[in-house]
Amino acid sequence: MSKLERFKLFLRNSRRILTPERFALASVWVQLIAIFITSAVIIIVFSPFVGDLPLTYKIFADPSYYSDTQGPVPIAAGLILVLLGLVLFSFIISVLSAALIKLIDNIKSGSLKYKGSGHTVFINYNIKLPLILDQFNLRAKEKGTIENVVLLFSSNKIVSDFRSILDKERWENLDIFLRQGNPLTFQTYERLSITNALGIVVLLPDTGDDTFTADNFNLKILTTLTNNHAFFQHLSERQGSKHPVKCSIELSNSQDSRDIALELTSHGAGALFAVITPGDVIGSILARAKVDVVYYKAFFEVLSFDGSTIHFVDPKRFSGKGDFGGILFEQLLFSFEGGTLLGFSGVNSEGGFEMSLCPFGKNAKSTDWLLFLTKNIKELKFRPIDSKPVLVKNEAIIPPREAASKRICVIGNAWPLGNIDDFMDVTSLASLEESHFVFQEPTEYFMPAFLNSLHEVNYDNIIINLDDEQGFRLTMLLVSKNRNDKNFMTKIVTILGDPVTEQLLNTNVLKSNTVLSHKLAARYIAQISFQKNLDRLFTELAFAEGAEFNLLEVGKNIPADLLGDLNELKKMLAAHKMIYIGTVDKDKNVYLESTTFSDTQQILVLSFGEIFF
Repeated sequence: MSKLERFKLFLRNSRRILTPERFALASVWVQLIAIFITSAVIIIVFSPFVGDLPLTYKIFADPSYYSDTQGPVPIAAGLILVLLGLVLFSFIISVLSAALIKLIDNIKSGSLKYKGSGHTVFINYNIKLPLILDQFNLRAKEKGTIENVVLLFSSNKIVSDFRSILDKERWENLDIFLRQGNPLTFQTYERLSITNALGIVVLLPDTGDDTFTADNFNLKILTTLTNNHAFFQHLSERQGSKHPVKCSIELSNSQDSRDIALELTSHGAGALFAVITPGDVIGSILARAKVDVVYYKAFFEVLSFDGSTIHFVDPKRFSGKGDFGGILFEQLLFSFEGGTLLGFSGVNSEGGFEMSLCPFGKNAKSTDWLLFLTKNIKELKFRPIDSKPVLVKNEAIIPPREAASKRICVIGNAWPLGNIDDFMDVTSLASLEESHFVFQEPTEYFMPAFLNSLHEVNYDNIIINLDDEQGFRLTMLLVSKNRNDKNFMTKIVTILGDPVTEQLLNTNVLKSNTVLSHKLAARYIAQISFQKNLDRLFTELAFAEGAEFNLLEVGKNIPADLLGDLNELKKMLAAHKMIYIGTVDKDKNVYLESTTFSDTQQILVLSFGEIFF
């Protein structure tokens, strides 16, 4: 295009801006430039009539200088100039006011661009999001940093509703930015600086019980992201450089949805997105919690960023300590301080992820990473022992059976029993069928005769499996009638979904025996958001196959007199291919990596198993 053509195009666009419609729709900068150009033209045009260019500007900008004009023509021209100046300066004020109002509206509605980097993007809202942010805040607090979090919602209403609960004191280590946009267009993600993000978490949107529609919506979001070739290439390059963007997507338990998501994000031997189906893992944990609430509490602690958590640790962290390849697991197990070694992880010959938990009798490979349970990864210390430790079995230690023998009472059917049959023996399952009470009328759960019958049978656990409102009422009623019966109180386990109801019961009533599925799922999602291979680890731990948490009853599975020296106890357990995890007191409180045994009723261990992917 020639200079003349470019000049003609500029004039044509300039004329368009001067039309009322174009001027109203132009950006604030274009409007201000148009006003200033018009003002300059007016000042220059009127200066011959006023007689002086500086005086003309002064009259235009400040009407008080109109008194300096002399003669009929300057007086007349100056009067017109004053009026035009008032009009144009009013335009400037109007334009700036409108721009400020629009800016405030954009901030409130979440329409602004996000221009930062190193942030985590959450897409969609569900009840677990505030609980996930709690975990992100704990992690940031532990690191001593302020982390940026961008929340993308599909409607202004969700933005305004979340803004009403946004609590800076609750999330003091998070800088939260609310944004609104269409999640099905990639332009929305460009406004969020998606290529500069450290992580992306696509949550399953709240659609009631319609998980099919929710899954479809998330799969469309995933398709929108992966269909952009430049962005897919960006994720692939980051994955190849061993600094992947931590991407995860939450779906329901539908295997079809999971398969589609993995196929859309497949890259080499792995996937660019971790597919989170917390219903599988969380459902299995809840099923086992019905057998013994300790299992819920163990996972609840392990999944939190506050306390002992599981980490994949690069052996290079222990620089100068030599190559761990070829060293026996038992020798490594007793060579570290500040954490508990759980196993190895690495890549097999096909390039797939491989994980071994409790690999007793096996040697580490030089390429393996180490799996640790630790309160602080920075406190891990390598203290090598010269030879393989001598592990002698103590015949007084009786390993627990995978299937527990317990008499369980379940009241209601709001939450499915799941795979509870994997954790109970045949006799206990037959008893459960007789002790699963489901009434047609809700009032029957509160009848005195039914409540009294709960004392007639010596149940090990009484599971309140009703909806939140009925569960809250029944729990309050049982507690008010049995507050002084501590033995009976420890048997009550209430399964809830609403965090507020759980907090009320947990704080003022039961103090411990509440199971909140959403909070557990939130912690699970938060963990996967930072270490996506953890989904395979927790899947292994949650189900009955392979390695899993187990409980040794003091006085039944292990004599009380063996609970003395911690190192000796660890060696005795290792001889039975069990790893010491922590203790449980009489109130069923879990203490991971506990070093003392006062009031200990159970020992939590990780039992032998292995899994490959």
